[in-house]
Amino acid sequence: MTNKAGFIVFGALAVAIAGVTIWNIYLNRNISQATASKQLQVTNDTLKQENNELKKQLNEVLPSAQEQQKRAYLDTVKQFIDVSYHREKEGFEERKKIAKAIMDKELYAQFYPTETFDYGNTYSSNPSDLYLYVQQFDGGQDEVKVIAEFTNHLVIKEENVDDQTHDIIQVLLRKEEKKWVVYSVEELKTEILKGGEHIEN
Repeated sequence: MTNKAGFIVFGALAVAIAGVTIWNIYLNRNISQATASKQLQVTNDTLKQENNELKKQLNEVLPSAQEQQKRAYLDTVKQFIDVSYHREKEGFEERKKIAKAIMDKELYAQFYPTETFDYGNTYSSNPSDLYLYVQQFDGGQDEVKVIAEFTNHLVIKEENVDDQTHDIIQVLLRKEEKKWVVYSVEELKTEILKGGEHIEN
C-alpha cells in the first residue's frame, strides 16, 4: 500500500515536473522569438534613423566657396540674358527691377532707356538654348568674363516679323558688395537662322 501510494505521488510529481518543464520550454521559446523580433525592430529603427541623418548631412554639405562663387556669377549671367534679351510687354516691370539689381547704371540705361515698354503690344523677343562658357576661376577674382551662346526668337505680329538668330556675346562682371554685377556686354556674333538672309557679324 505504501509502495503504491509512493508510486502515485512519484508519478504525479513526474507529470507535474514534465508539465512545468514543457511550459518553461514553450515560454522560453516565445520569449526568445519576441526578444529577437524586438531586437530586429530596434536595429531596423536605428538603421533608418542613421540613414535619415546621413541624408540630411549630405543635403547640408555645401559646395566649396569657389564653386559657390561660380554658381553665383553664372546665375547672374542667366538673369542678365533673361532681363536683357527677353523683351515683351508682359513682365516688363519685373524684368526691369531685376535688371536694376544686377547691372551697373550705364548698362542698365542702355537696356532700359525708358520707363515704359515702347516696342508695342505685339513685340516679343525670347532667348533660349543658353550655353555659358567661363574663364578659369580660382575664387579670388573680383572680375570675370563669361561667353554666352543662345538662340533668340523675335516676333512682331503687326509687322509680320518672325526671326530667329544665333547670338554669342561676352559678358563682363565685377563683384560689388558681395554680389556680381554685369558692367559690360560685347556682341561677338549674330547669325540669322530664320527670317532673313544668312548674315554673320
